[in-house]
Amino acid sequence: MISELWLSQRYLRAGKKEKIISITALISMVGIGIGVMVLIVVISVMSGFDRFLEDKMVGTNAHLSLEFQGGSKDPYRVIDKLKTFSYVKGAAPFISGQALVKSGKSIFGVEVRGIDPKSQAEISKINEYLKLGSYNLTGNEVAVGEELSLRLNLAIGDSISLISPVTLAKTDFNIKGIFNSGMYLYDSGLILTSIKGAQDFYKIPDTVSGIAIKVDNIYKVEDVKEKLYRDLKGFGAYQARTWIDANRNFLEALKLEKIVMFIVVTMTTVVAAFGIVGTLIMSVMSRIKDIGILRSVGAKTKSILQIFVFQGMAIGLSGILLGLAAGVSLAFSLDKVVDIISRIIGRSLIPQDIYYFNRIPVNINSADISLIVICALVITLLASIYPAYYATRIIPSEAVRHE
Repeated sequence: MISELWLSQRYLRAGKKEKIISITALISMVGIGIGVMVLIVVISVMSGFDRFLEDKMVGTNAHLSLEFQGGSKDPYRVIDKLKTFSYVKGAAPFISGQALVKSGKSIFGVEVRGIDPKSQAEISKINEYLKLGSYNLTGNEVAVGEELSLRLNLAIGDSISLISPVTLAKTDFNIKGIFNSGMYLYDSGLILTSIKGAQDFYKIPDTVSGIAIKVDNIYKVEDVKEKLYRDLKGFGAYQARTWIDANRNFLEALKLEKIVMFIVVTMTTVVAAFGIVGTLIMSVMSRIKDIGILRSVGAKTKSILQIFVFQGMAIGLSGILLGLAAGVSLAFSLDKVVDIISRIIGRSLIPQDIYYFNRIPVNINSADISLIVICALVITLLASIYPAYYATRIIPSEAVRHE
């Protein structure tokens, strides 16, 4: 093993007649490095966007919600029971329903959510999203998303008319607050009001739709849901829905997009691996005499195979390490690169009025990095096998006679 490893590295070093081999090896190494670097940056940015969107989803909505059939008449008794469970970190009642907004000649639908502002702030990030006004909602007062306020040209103190699907009656609400969650879906279609305001609007006195729950780990909500079905009994029929259930289609689309991008960008590494194939084939052709001599003195087929596989893996591993260092460094300094480009072109690459953030979200995940490195190693290994196998097929007598 040691002798094969020594020979493989010796063949990589340029002699007078083999400088082209070392140059192509260097080009292959840089190609692999660029492929790994690009893959790390792209996946880190996509993971950052995923984490950013997930944070917005759970920041506006509950981690998990209990929706009671026919509503709940005594939600605070349920909340007191929930707070005895170690896996529940907070709970708040809510009313959720649909309504129609009439603006001029157009009518469109919105979600109306009745909340207790104080307890809701304990389970979500609504206080962080408040832009103007307050959440001290009483009677016919509401807080609307910034996108909806811009669409209808609304300001604090203005009124908005909502049509209830229950009574088909129009009710005027006063704007008490304007929020910006960073998610267009919520900022353009969510209206918050008080529990009492929602009860009057939907004609459901002394009743709430369900209870919003906060847990300690948003990625373990499925386990918490199973525990709730096991532990919470005697409060009527209910359905537990996690934030993953509520956004499943969107999350699946993000997951698919990430997989597709991984496959597409991996192709750059595959292309670079063809350089390793070419380098090894040239190395084999220039070492036919050496191979013949080694076979003549008793070197086994396995040893010849290992020499050139090690040579290819050395090129690939060097490129991977180079790409790993460059990729992680670039991912961490991506904001600086964007700032430089923005100054050069004279405008921001990330318009905050569109994306609601001014820095590129980056999440360098050890699992993603490990997968990238493993895939690159596998591609390098596969690229090394054919030239190494070709070397083992050389007949010693023919090789020596040819030289």
